[in-house]
Amino acid sequence: MSKTQRTRGSLVVMQAGRPVHEATVGRLAAGSAVPYASLSKAVTGVCVATLVERGTLSFDTRVSQALARTMTRTGQPADPRLLSATVSELLAHRGGFGPSTGSGGDMADWLRRNSGSRPAFDEQLRWLFARRLQSTPGESFEYSNANYLMLGAIIEEAAGQPYERYCKDAVLTPLGARDAQLDPAWRILSSYGGWRMALADYARFYEAFAPGNPAIGPRARQWMMSPDGKQVGGGAHYGLGTFVRPTPRGGGNFWHAGRWVYDQRNAHDGPLSVSYSTFAVRLGALDVNMVSYAEPGREQGDGGLDGALGNAARGVKRWP
Repeated sequence: MSKTQRTRGSLVVMQAGRPVHEATVGRLAAGSAVPYASLSKAVTGVCVATLVERGTLSFDTRVSQALARTMTRTGQPADPRLLSATVSELLAHRGGFGPSTGSGGDMADWLRRNSGSRPAFDEQLRWLFARRLQSTPGESFEYSNANYLMLGAIIEEAAGQPYERYCKDAVLTPLGARDAQLDPAWRILSSYGGWRMALADYARFYEAFAPGNPAIGPRARQWMMSPDGKQVGGGAHYGLGTFVRPTPRGGGNFWHAGRWVYDQRNAHDGPLSVSYSTFAVRLGALDVNMVSYAEPGREQGDGGLDGALGNAARGVKRWP
């Protein structure tokens, strides 16, 4: 925190499914609910996995089928290639979007006239559908919130109920994150950045990635652990809303970072100003989950946080 000039933050460490350490810096009470930005994508990914296991969706389901009813309201994409994108490609950030597709001016215009307190899937899809893709779906990895925005809408259509309700009932509550909710002020970020909960609850949710955890069934787990068509380099790939590196023991390592920095003085709900970053990692061989939150957010990295946490966990001789 000192190295990166952060003023408030917290850290939770969970080992073998039990919280074993919590630390805070600044005026942030232990156990406080915090927002997660892009760590929300893992919640969406595991929710998609439940629908695949139930047979409601498949990884090969195309957008043309998965959003058929939704597109009667939003209209068709201007780039017809998007209709051929699959659930698998969206999960792996290979939907063909550029890094900033559907963001920036569209969000600012919306928040000037409307509250950010609802997901607004249809409106955000219209922003996406009005643009050409950067590349053909499946062609290359390009991290973009647009992929997970679409997956949130797909969950709503497949489940026949609101995204938040389905994910709470199907995934978060069974894993022990009973108080998780979309951030009331930022529900518009929903499936790609909108979740809020205590750090210990997110650590409990992250247990979904432990080997044999029933939150991710055998079909989805096999897909998640296979690097085929999901590689990002360095022996890692992108799976169910999180980076994955298979390991000889413990079912692999999983990690993701998040950041949300936004400032708009003329928003419908009044001035909006937020700046924070988040990080989560699961070290499978140690059966350890670590989750952190820090204010303010930073553009460039987190000062070696990933390496520092890993070294600290590997240095523990006996867990409480």
